[in-house]
Amino acid sequence: MPLFSTPNDPARFRLRFLILLAVIAIGFISLMLRLYQVQIRHGAEYLALSHSNFISVRREVALRGLIFDRQGKLLVDNRPSFDLYFTPAFCRREGFSNTLHRLSELLGLSQQEQSRLRKIFQDTRKLDRFLPVAVRYDLPWKDVVNLAEMRDLLEGVEVWPETRRSYPAGELAAHVLGYVAEINPRELAERSGEGYQQGDMIGRTGIERLFERELRGKNGQRRQVVDARGQPVPAWEAKLVLSDMPPVEAARPGANLVLSIDARLQEVAEARFPGRAGAVVALDPRTGFVLAMVSRPAYDPNLVSGRVDHRLWRELSQDPDRPLINRAIQEHYPPGSTFKPFVALAALEYGGLTPETRQLCTGALPFGGHVFRCWRAGGHGNVAVREALTRSCDVFFYRAGLRATLDRVAEVAHSCGLGRPSGFDPGFEVSGLVPDTAWYRNNTQTGFLPGFTLSDSIGQGDVAVTPLQQALGYASIANGGTLYRPQIVLRLEATDGTTIQEFSPEVLGRVAASPENVRVVQEGLIGVANEPGGTAYWVRPRGVAFKVAGKTGTSQVVRQGADRGRELPYNLRDHAWFVAWAPAESPRIAVAVVNEHAGHGSTGAAPVVMELLTYYLERIEPLADGPEDR
Repeated sequence: MPLFSTPNDPARFRLRFLILLAVIAIGFISLMLRLYQVQIRHGAEYLALSHSNFISVRREVALRGLIFDRQGKLLVDNRPSFDLYFTPAFCRREGFSNTLHRLSELLGLSQQEQSRLRKIFQDTRKLDRFLPVAVRYDLPWKDVVNLAEMRDLLEGVEVWPETRRSYPAGELAAHVLGYVAEINPRELAERSGEGYQQGDMIGRTGIERLFERELRGKNGQRRQVVDARGQPVPAWEAKLVLSDMPPVEAARPGANLVLSIDARLQEVAEARFPGRAGAVVALDPRTGFVLAMVSRPAYDPNLVSGRVDHRLWRELSQDPDRPLINRAIQEHYPPGSTFKPFVALAALEYGGLTPETRQLCTGALPFGGHVFRCWRAGGHGNVAVREALTRSCDVFFYRAGLRATLDRVAEVAHSCGLGRPSGFDPGFEVSGLVPDTAWYRNNTQTGFLPGFTLSDSIGQGDVAVTPLQQALGYASIANGGTLYRPQIVLRLEATDGTTIQEFSPEVLGRVAASPENVRVVQEGLIGVANEPGGTAYWVRPRGVAFKVAGKTGTSQVVRQGADRGRELPYNLRDHAWFVAWAPAESPRIAVAVVNEHAGHGSTGAAPVVMELLTYYLERIEPLADGPEDR
């Protein structure tokens, strides 16, 4: 037998052939497995990596809805803005230092900002390197121009056009409109699943907060084709690249809001408000829709919207006059004599008082070992309820409160919207207080004492109401006994102007008094501005085609005692109130004004109310001459 097989040995040839086939098969199987890994198992990942080399996919934030007044005047807009982003994947490692150095020179980046960018560049991995990172927001135009001129030297740097909220009228209706701010971690956690991300803007106060969902719209995506340096390619080239790709979901803009506010009346109210601090509320007593709302002092929402300067925010938030709060709904005051109509209703309805019942005012009422005085030292003599309202007799209302009982006074006042939130701005509106006997038992060391009824019955003591509540309460008397929910949005509109939703008046309840007793109180309030001796008679509008009904009020901040008549420091002076409606017999507008530390209501608040009523009924909703007007 030969030691070695011959070259032509068929067995050896078959063995070599089988080995070759096995190698080829193994190679083919390996190739198929690799193709499976690349194309199927990890296909989406590698496709994304491929696309990310030249296609930048960026979140597109929806345009926020616009806000208009009832006449179509633009109150809140969106302005163009430019933000700076850096994408690590589009910057070479050897080019990063030069890019960072040039950015620092152009924009004056702080050491903290430089350290942040350096950390992002060094630490991000894989697909995260293709995510743009915000460097600066809302760049000044000169920086945009400088960056454009140096774009070829700034690897991975992009300037993206964005929008920012704009308030064209500055302080006008600032507290009504509110402002937007960057979402904070707490809000982000509370709104998880709603599509918010860190850096997003969210309505912080006012209409911007109340209608955040409607104004916000729906975010989407947009693609941009870039070159090796991360710079956008020409539009025609981008169109060719993107033509075969499935479309991404574009952002959908938010709804526009049409408010019930009339900007003309709002401007007059803000211009004519006479004091350093206080509020004005004007509304339609037929519907509850707000026509104007002023809080003083105010602020410019352009300065606090978006990413605000910390020094400015500290200055505003620490200002002792508190310009950031809306005094119309977030501050409550003793109503003083403007509370008397509600006491009158309670006494007429539950206390056995009739329109003809007369009570003697000698200038003081001894009660429980104390003397409760009338503002008029000599007294008002024998007065019935209409005259007591017109002349604002304190002694009459001490007795009226005792007749009605404090619990009934609170019941009637609550039914008129006082001492409880109206639902205008849930979470931000204070409730005020109209106490009953249970409140005193639960919240004071002494419990209820009968003398509390007398102080509360002239709007002092523990009674505290907001200007909005005052406007609602007087509107409910003016319209005959219906309490409406205050509203400020008439409708939601799409960007093409079509109506999405229209809001209708909402009735909250009825005044806890008969129409006949409501009418008696109306007559007493008509006398305030139309009869000699009325506390607002001398400031009534003259030569106009309507009458005014209303009530002045002076609410004590501190008991003056021996200091009465002396000049007091500003923060110890009385608040001035005037609440009114017009026309007296067919009301179209009700206005409440509180002027902090301005003294008497007839001088510190009534004149501006009369001016607003006149402006509205002569310029905005003019009257035809009628029997009342002549």
